[in-house]
Amino acid sequence: MRSPLHHASALFQSGQAQQAGEILEKFLNDQPENFDALTLLGVIHATSGDPAAAIPLFENAARVRPDDVDIHANLANACEEQGRFDDAIGHYRRALEVDPNNDAFHINLGNLLKDNNDITAAAACYERALEINPGNAWVHSNLGNVLEAQGLIGDAVTSHRRALEIDPGNAFIHSNLGNALEAQGLLDDAVASHKRAIEINPDYVNAYCGLGIAYYKLGLLDDAISIFQKALAISPDYAVGWDHLMFAIKALHLTNARSGQKTDAGAIGLNGVPQGSVNLAMVEYYLKKFRPHEADENFLKAMAALPSKTDDEVAVKRAGDRPPNHPPLAEKMVALLHSGRSGTGLLHSLIDGHPEISTLPSIYLRGFFNNGVWNKLAAEGWDKLPERFADEFAVLFDAASSKSTPARPGENSVHLGKQEGMTGVGEGRNESLSLDRGRFCAEALRLMEGFETVDPGTFLRIIHAAFEATLGTTTDKHTIFYHIHNPMDFAKLNFLRYAPNARLVMMVREPIQNCESWMRSSLENNDYSRVVHKIIALLLDTDQVEFRRHDSVGIRLEDLTTQHEKTLRALSAWLGIKDDPCLYQMTAQGKKWWGDPTSPDYDENKAMSPFGGTFKKRPVGTILSEHDQFVLRTLFYPFSVRFGYRDSDPGQFEKDLVNVRPLLEDMLDFEKVMADRSKINHDQFKKSGAFLLLRSCFLDRWDVLNQFGDYPHMLTPLDIE
Repeated sequence: MRSPLHHASALFQSGQAQQAGEILEKFLNDQPENFDALTLLGVIHATSGDPAAAIPLFENAARVRPDDVDIHANLANACEEQGRFDDAIGHYRRALEVDPNNDAFHINLGNLLKDNNDITAAAACYERALEINPGNAWVHSNLGNVLEAQGLIGDAVTSHRRALEIDPGNAFIHSNLGNALEAQGLLDDAVASHKRAIEINPDYVNAYCGLGIAYYKLGLLDDAISIFQKALAISPDYAVGWDHLMFAIKALHLTNARSGQKTDAGAIGLNGVPQGSVNLAMVEYYLKKFRPHEADENFLKAMAALPSKTDDEVAVKRAGDRPPNHPPLAEKMVALLHSGRSGTGLLHSLIDGHPEISTLPSIYLRGFFNNGVWNKLAAEGWDKLPERFADEFAVLFDAASSKSTPARPGENSVHLGKQEGMTGVGEGRNESLSLDRGRFCAEALRLMEGFETVDPGTFLRIIHAAFEATLGTTTDKHTIFYHIHNPMDFAKLNFLRYAPNARLVMMVREPIQNCESWMRSSLENNDYSRVVHKIIALLLDTDQVEFRRHDSVGIRLEDLTTQHEKTLRALSAWLGIKDDPCLYQMTAQGKKWWGDPTSPDYDENKAMSPFGGTFKKRPVGTILSEHDQFVLRTLFYPFSVRFGYRDSDPGQFEKDLVNVRPLLEDMLDFEKVMADRSKINHDQFKKSGAFLLLRSCFLDRWDVLNQFGDYPHMLTPLDIE
């Protein structure tokens, strides 16, 4: 007679996993430390898509046989599936202690470390794997990718070329080589590599995008647009393709305007992409935002193109009368946006803990309204919403979590809690923020039972109510303070349609100082494209369409830090809340917050002072020359006057506007420095898509100023008098 273990194994092998699991559960009741039964039942749960149930079984098996390599590998895989990346890394390291020559474990550990932004350690893992098995082309190429991330571009190119010696017909590796060559500035060679990848695999979208970006950097904008269109024909929801398509189209506006050609967006790039999509509407809105006083129609079209609200509604099957002691959901909504490095974290920390305001820590939920996030959360119905939310935003429940959260493309949200200073809070600076996941999910389920349907807007309010209930809050939190931070257009418009009465707060700062502060890291990394997008954002931030359609104010960082009592009293009045002592303390989830670790004022030995404005003492001119400052100060003039950063002088401004016009199409001094550092000829630099995109923005801003002498509909400063 077969043993229960053999029977269960045979059932599992024949596809009868449920029956096998039932036998094993009964068997473990009698023999709870049977290694084989624990392992097999764990595998059944893991392969059935339930890693949470598999993990305790594997952990028990590991206690029985702590030196079993396979059980640590199983644990690593299950923990990775759950987003418990630190635990997964630990188990691979434990497996390698037992079996140090297992190249697969080194590779898997390297992949995990790379995904968690520990690039140096990842490179070491790949190098060790190649010592064991030097013939693995994929590992050579993965090593090339992490070397590129370390800035070792020449070594990265060498690694990819070694990979191609082993596997010359691999499209993935050819495209990786193209990316490294592009980073090295060898754009023609990059084009050839991406083209080879496409020859091998005509449906390889990443290769099309890499080719399009290389064309964009070469200034071959028509070719770039054509390639991005091909990428989108293959993958219509390819976000990176849409983003680069709109950048290329906007850059082409300038070259077409120079030659007198038509600059209508549809005529130069949007007719060849999937029509009628929300992505198309967002691109059209982006292109119009460069002249925001004319963008209302495109704003409304983009709003209308968002997925139907009825499609977002999730039926609550146990809906009925609101349960007893059901806390009311907050009715008022205030969203906080940043403009460069303008101190949103500081303001958020002062608002935290107010008895009338509910706010979650940090910027954890900045991507809650991103495209696709709600579909992912709601995929298993209303009763799984809280658990899926807790999986997606794991950092809210454990600030030490390394699992990334939804954000803008290219933003690093790995270890977000640590990045934001949430793992060293409290008076002793030794506490890490956490939230009872089980209680939160139970509270959220209880709250949902009072609704027939739940949509993203309702669920955001439920999240805050469940958060407060989990913390044991007893005061009436009638207002949600949502740190949306720097949303993509889709996320911002999606939020506003679910919160049509939301009020908006933007933190601002003296523009030249702000620009230098925000540019610095990207300039040090020689990332010209990112520098360009930061300057454009600052130039367009304060006269957005949204600000004239919603009750909105701008708060000067300088006022918050040096006139804090007047500013916070004025903000309290605007918010409709009382002036509470908590407004004068930096906290996160009620615990002392020691400041933003990325700030130059951050000190690991003492708390940052929220007040005093030490940042104001930093001199400008470390990045932007007098020439560069003149160009930007002229374009920032209306904002600077409106927010009190300079006195109004219409006569001088009129002269400056005339004098700056011929300078707008030439290189700024910081661009010459970046070009020389990259050994790029200045004439070639001026042909690049990013250079033309920035000039297109400059000229749009100049045209509006030349027409109106101002930027119409600018954000209103908070009145602190």
